Amino acid sequence: MNLDFSPFPELTSERLVLRALKISDAKAIFGLRTNKEVNTFITRKLLNNLSEARAFVDFTTNLSQKAVGIFWGLATKENNEIIGSIGLQNFNIEEKYAEIGYDLHPNFQERGFMSEAFQKVLEFTSQKMNLKTIEAFTDKNNSASIALLQKHAFKLQIERSDVGFENNRIYRLENPALHNN
Repeated sequence: MNLDFSPFPELTSERLVLRALKISDAKAIFGLRTNKEVNTFITRKLLNNLSEARAFVDFTTNLSQKAVGIFWGLATKENNEIIGSIGLQNFNIEEKYAEIGYDLHPNFQERGFMSEAFQKVLEFTSQKMNLKTIEAFTDKNNSASIALLQKHAFKLQIERSDVGFENNRIYRLENPALHNN
């Protein structure tokens, strides 16, 4: 399993550049991480100000530098605007395992942007990281997230639960390389 994220792996799709966050993205990150609609199904601490958003950008940089996670900002090719994020964390080297998480601003939902980003990250996990298993934890009422996971061949793990998060369901993808289009 390869956890070398230096230089930071920038990924591109038809409409997006998946890139490292920059301090100049703090306002967009603040908007994402304080948006009620974005955070309806996500249990996380909401940011209080731009200073906390800048600290979050620094945190994501440290994740990849320390090889304990990787976090991409989803920037539109059109104007380099951050419209969402996607990341991998909780690596298990022996199991070749990671968890995936993501969010997208409501103005860009239901337009295929997250599916586009998801596909690029799945390709990266199999081609560059050699991951064998990826899991996602999503709220049972988040139909858009569930549809995204199912579209990308993730399967519901009905026998498992997310301890402490009773509304979450666990979806799993085995052998991501087999599912790259």
